[in-house]
Amino acid sequence: MARSDTTTGQKIPILVYHHVYAEGSAELGAIEADNGAGVISEAAFRQQMAYLVDREWNVVSTSRVLDWIIDGTSLPPRAVVIHFDNGWLDTVMVALPILQHLDFCATCFPITDGLEAASERRSIEVRTLTEGVIEKPFMTWDHAAELLQAGWEIGAHTATHCRIAERHDEAGDESVIQEAETSNALFEKHLGFVPRHFAYPSGSRNDSTDTILSRYYRSLRLWHFDWPIRWSFTSADTSQLAIECQNIDVRVPFDDFERIFTEASLT
Repeated sequence: MARSDTTTGQKIPILVYHHVYAEGSAELGAIEADNGAGVISEAAFRQQMAYLVDREWNVVSTSRVLDWIIDGTSLPPRAVVIHFDNGWLDTVMVALPILQHLDFCATCFPITDGLEAASERRSIEVRTLTEGVIEKPFMTWDHAAELLQAGWEIGAHTATHCRIAERHDEAGDESVIQEAETSNALFEKHLGFVPRHFAYPSGSRNDSTDTILSRYYRSLRLWHFDWPIRWSFTSADTSQLAIECQNIDVRVPFDDFERIFTEASLT
């Protein structure tokens, strides 16, 4: 189906979450607006999802947006995409039931070393831009399969959550290839497929990494950690190697969350 005139100028919000913590959890206890990067409460997440329902935004898959960009297929008006990065356990335990109740699906971009460790009942440290070096519970491969059964998509996010551009500067093309192929082999082993979409950890990329990773994935998603936060939308003329998104955490008050959709509605 050809892209309609009404969707040619459409702006697609892609909401990126990391941790969604249950109310009363210890993790929320010390969180404030100035130190809560990557973290949001269950109550705030529910309020945001209710907003999408109330304002009649249509949650669509990452693949459907790429079909729109690459092949010119149509999208519903007021389309929005939901992403979860890293593969934290709370994505399954807290966010999944909320989205299932609303009949919403999302894309999860897990760190495969984290899933391997959790499946073997180990814990590992990972370096994140949002929280620094942390050791927190990951989902297992069985949990990832549960997301697929619920209609979610699974994307790639490297094996180790390294900053790809820095890794490339230090060790060249082969180091980026190793991250992709190690991660992809684990997806193939445990889930039976290689993801079609990739999200850059910490937004670290360059033209060389784009060239390398485009051999493996249909799309590459950017990620911004700017402060003050700026909104960058995906549109019909967005490069499939530079999919835009909005990072959502406790630093984004509800008024700013609403502003995302006000801006996306302007053509």
